[in-house]
Amino acid sequence: MEQHVTPVEAGLTWAIGKRRRAEGGFLGAEKILKQLAEGPPVRRVGFISSGPPARSHSKVQDDKGNSIGEITSGGFSPCLKKNIAMGYVKSGTHKTGTKVKIEIRGKAYDGTITKMPFVPTKYYKPT
Repeated sequence: MEQHVTPVEAGLTWAIGKRRRAEGGFLGAEKILKQLAEGPPVRRVGFISSGPPARSHSKVQDDKGNSIGEITSGGFSPCLKKNIAMGYVKSGTHKTGTKVKIEIRGKAYDGTITKMPFVPTKYYKPT
């Protein structure tokens, strides 16, 4: 997360308490409450990609070559044995399974938007 990214865009709405949502009155309340009501312009998503691992500031394109977002971080996952990355894409293009192109070192590689967390949790939950 960076200074210009809101908790709504980052998928962290759970961190905004019910009282704050109802009353407002906090820094950035106008923008955040508007995004809660109307939806954010960009969304944080996960990617699985082919080719070299995507790095910060790699461009994300739709199947027509239009720029739809940017990678914030990425690397190889030893658990999944695949390249994974996280980034932001325009709302409406954030659905799981969406095929994208990720530009790495001037060349476009295939990628897919996927759910996060990448590795499912397997800790014990008492019933």
